Amino acid sequence: MMSVKVKSLYEHFADILHYPDEGMRAGVEATIEALSRCTQYPPEVKEDMDNFLAEVDKLTLDDIQGIYSYTFELTSEFTLDLGHFLYDGFKRSNNLASLKAMYRENGFPYDEVAKGELPDHLPVVLAFLGTLEDKDLKQDVTSSFLVMALEKLDKNFERNRGNLYSHLISAIHRVVDKDVKGGK
Repeated sequence: MMSVKVKSLYEHFADILHYPDEGMRAGVEATIEALSRCTQYPPEVKEDMDNFLAEVDKLTLDDIQGIYSYTFELTSEFTLDLGHFLYDGFKRSNNLASLKAMYRENGFPYDEVAKGELPDHLPVVLAFLGTLEDKDLKQDVTSSFLVMALEKLDKNFERNRGNLYSHLISAIHRVVDKDVKGGK
């Protein structure tokens, strides 16, 4: 009998960061359920996720899709392409190439997961880290790239806490920050 792979919290976050569809609410609930099994995170993470779910419940799917597009696709200060926050020009292209090579070396199905997005796209990075078994490499990627970019993205959302996605980005930032500081 085959065992069913349990999604990591990072994979759940990656799923709900994609363009919203009819399964979004179920994805948020599954993420909250996965989070309930992770007692190492501060209670503010669950509060952020509960607030995110409450906001999702108030809006229609069309409204959520509009907010998603405006937030992540039309304004660079909230882009999910994390290299934007850390690198310019040639350094950013080197980072993109390095990430893609790292995905390939670790057997991560980048093309299938990314669906046309850049290698530094937050849902792609989270999906990769969620499946990565090499704990040292995971720590290196989260501490040298992910947490620094999330810090800047979360800081941008501090000026726009009325946006429903501010709760989700805050929760992800808190989880990754705790994982970096906790040495996971």
